[in-house]
Amino acid sequence: MVNPGLKTLCSHNLPDYVFQAGKKRHYLFLCTGILIFHIITLFFICDRSLAQEQMFKAPVVVSRIIQMDVRQPVKMVGTVFPLRKSIVACEIEGLVLEFPVKRGDYVKKGQVLAKLRTTSLEIQLKGAKADEHLALIEYERAKELYEGEAISNSELDEFETKLIAQESKVEGVENDIGKCTITAPFDGRITEEYTEVGQWLQKGDKVISMLQSDYVKVRVTVPEKYIQCMKVGDESKVSFFALGGMAQTGNIVHIVPQADERARTFPVFVKIDNKDEVIKSGMFAEATFETGSLLSATMILKDGIVRRGGMEFIYLAVDGKVAEVPVKTGVAHKNLIQIIGDVKPGIDVIVRGNERLRNGQDIQVTGRMDPITIED
Repeated sequence: MVNPGLKTLCSHNLPDYVFQAGKKRHYLFLCTGILIFHIITLFFICDRSLAQEQMFKAPVVVSRIIQMDVRQPVKMVGTVFPLRKSIVACEIEGLVLEFPVKRGDYVKKGQVLAKLRTTSLEIQLKGAKADEHLALIEYERAKELYEGEAISNSELDEFETKLIAQESKVEGVENDIGKCTITAPFDGRITEEYTEVGQWLQKGDKVISMLQSDYVKVRVTVPEKYIQCMKVGDESKVSFFALGGMAQTGNIVHIVPQADERARTFPVFVKIDNKDEVIKSGMFAEATFETGSLLSATMILKDGIVRRGGMEFIYLAVDGKVAEVPVKTGVAHKNLIQIIGDVKPGIDVIVRGNERLRNGQDIQVTGRMDPITIED
């Protein structure tokens, strides 16, 4: 606020436009001073933060880069099969009373697929149990007579045999009644229906077909020159073209020892997890096995690879600082992967805490995870 008296005094000697110009210069100097103050304060804060950051050393875990011989991957074509497939048949003849499932349903092991009418069997069971009860009474009486030496041992055996026969008859009818309830032999999905309510089934007639869908097997025909390098349990990466190249890692579960006489190839089956059921039976697949020729490769733990902007990097630990090196990846072997770039074996690469590092940043090594130790 300008003093009104001063303004009045000055207004007698200075034109009004001169007074207004002075007022503007006053505000300009004031704003400039405030701006300079903020710049100096900001510079001080940034400089202090930078100094604190330079004092902080990021904790990391390192691993040695090694040179080792690995087998080059070989790709082979295959076909998807269900892990298990079954045609569920009827064990006894009868009329279909219930058929609660349909094609495409997912069923659990023991779930009811169909029920046959049991009326006649239940009548037979009542008669068999009545005969069993009578045979038991006769046997108990015979035991008393035997103890009183009124009958011989062989005569007692006849009553006992008759009782056992009646017990077996009851068990047989009860077993037949149990067969009238047809259940799923394993968890899976129904692929075909062969009956319906009201249909009479003979012993051995088909009820449904089903397959296990939470796992699949990929059948691969392997040339004889590679078969000696494979064993049950080996990993294989399998990709599916019909699913946009989606890849799953599985393990060899069967190696058929009989070769095709004309092609000289051996069937090998790889088990793949298929919990979401996206892999369908009959699909074309491509399986990769580590069965090719030996290659001397520079290898690191897979966790040492950092992907950013479509490129791959590793961060080396050199004299307490980070050294960023662009690389390309090659052959994978268990928890290791080949790197191709300006790197040599024997140097430490950062495998933990490498997600947000910067080139030249100070680091503190807090642990090691050398590949040789993990491989052993």
